[in-house]
Amino acid sequence: MIRNIHNPASRLWSKDTTLWQGDEVDPRAILDRLGWLDVFGWINKHLAEIDQWVQETVASNRFQRTVVLGMGGSSLAPEVFSKLFAAAPGHPSLTVLDSTSPDMVKSVLEQGVQNTLFVVASKSGTTLETMDLYRFFYGQVGMLSNTASDQFVAITDADSWLEQHALSEKFNKTFINPHDIGGRYSALSLFGIVPAALHGVDVSSIIERAHQFAETTKSDDPDLNPALTLGSDMAIHAMNGQDKLILSLTPALESLGAWIEQLVAESTGKGGQGILPVCESASGPGYHGGDAFKVLISDDQNIKSVGSGHGAEREWYLGDVLDIGAEFFKWEFATAIAASYLGVNPFDEPNVTEAKKSTDRFINHGENLDKYVIADSPYFRVEGIGDSWVDSELPDVPWSVLKPTNGGYLSVLAYLPMEDGCTLALEQMRNLICDQLRAVCTVGFGPRYLHSTGQLHKGGAPVGTFLQLTSDSSIDFAIPGRDYTFNDLFNAQADGDIAVLAARGLPVMRVYLKGDRLHAIQELCDAFSKSLNTLN
Repeated sequence: MIRNIHNPASRLWSKDTTLWQGDEVDPRAILDRLGWLDVFGWINKHLAEIDQWVQETVASNRFQRTVVLGMGGSSLAPEVFSKLFAAAPGHPSLTVLDSTSPDMVKSVLEQGVQNTLFVVASKSGTTLETMDLYRFFYGQVGMLSNTASDQFVAITDADSWLEQHALSEKFNKTFINPHDIGGRYSALSLFGIVPAALHGVDVSSIIERAHQFAETTKSDDPDLNPALTLGSDMAIHAMNGQDKLILSLTPALESLGAWIEQLVAESTGKGGQGILPVCESASGPGYHGGDAFKVLISDDQNIKSVGSGHGAEREWYLGDVLDIGAEFFKWEFATAIAASYLGVNPFDEPNVTEAKKSTDRFINHGENLDKYVIADSPYFRVEGIGDSWVDSELPDVPWSVLKPTNGGYLSVLAYLPMEDGCTLALEQMRNLICDQLRAVCTVGFGPRYLHSTGQLHKGGAPVGTFLQLTSDSSIDFAIPGRDYTFNDLFNAQADGDIAVLAARGLPVMRVYLKGDRLHAIQELCDAFSKSLNTLN
């Protein structure tokens, strides 16, 4: 049953921690994560400094591109800016690297590091993936320059290891973000604004419009407060069995979907409940089930419904990309409101921490996955799809364990490079599963999803089934100062996630894709499709 909350908007603005009840909720910890409400006054005081530094950087004509090294909220907002805006004349292009896949590391390396400015973004200053990426690229730049540190910028909290290191190494610039802004609520802080400004985005206008919108969220009248309405609708639908949030977005806004997915899943997916965001194309087939709350966000006024004629519960038109800041704030506010109705703390992520510890066991302590998969766990391993997969082998694969039941969902966990080909192939696979199983299917790339939907997979309702895809990489890179390579880390993160899922008794299947990845994915789709017909 949904909680009855009086004046939630004004209470949120007054930072009333009793909005999120529960014996385990520490009011001090919540107060330490509400700085995003006050971000406008703070960021406006720093815009002149940011602009001056950006103009000096551009005038130096040294950098052709910016690469953000980050994970979770520290990387997804910059990715939205990079996809929505073209680089302004004279400004470096913007790329985000939030993967430990050797192939993704190679893709950045191949474009050259000599004229690249690296932004190392980590609130804690100790994020494993971010720090390992920094170690590697610092070493690569160091082989070409005696002043490698001048190609690195830090965005972090005060007194973090990263701040101390950046100052000691004399980084090009060190930005200190407010300590009371968490990663997934940091889009309008330095984590989002600095990379956007480097890209040449008009961040002053974005902040101004976002601030204007934020004023509307102070009203407790739902007719005057669209963020309050969105948040309460999300919670009411979830508590009434519609716990899937279908985000239908036009192609230009697909990167916004990944940002919303991380915000909603990581904020609400805990305590055995949560809202599962599902990103899909506004022109795609759409999800047909009745256990979903649908939202359409469009930059095309001609698209007025979700998928193939399925009406949206909520829909709005983003006519000007400079309104993206308002969109960020709308979802931040709405998610905090939804969490209050659900009775969960939106600002912690206990199971993300659990996954990190699990990875550590594999990467630093040489543990074996079989040790952590309990004897009666529905965990299955399929080897070699791609080169030698034949019809005669299909009956030996227990595909039925992947069929969601009781309002559940299937999540494809892809430990594959986030390349266009893989992304498209997996989206086709997702559509096939949705269409044939009439069930929700999500796709997440590892290790990115560990900082996003991974929290909900483990902390939310235990109704997920999981298909993990792995493959071998033909390349690998040593990480300076570490006893492991990127391939070692990538595999350890895949093992660590399976260990946690299987230990919870959740159905999980690992499929190793052999040979050409795209061919193997197609073979898997064909095999899965044949078997799906027998599951209905």
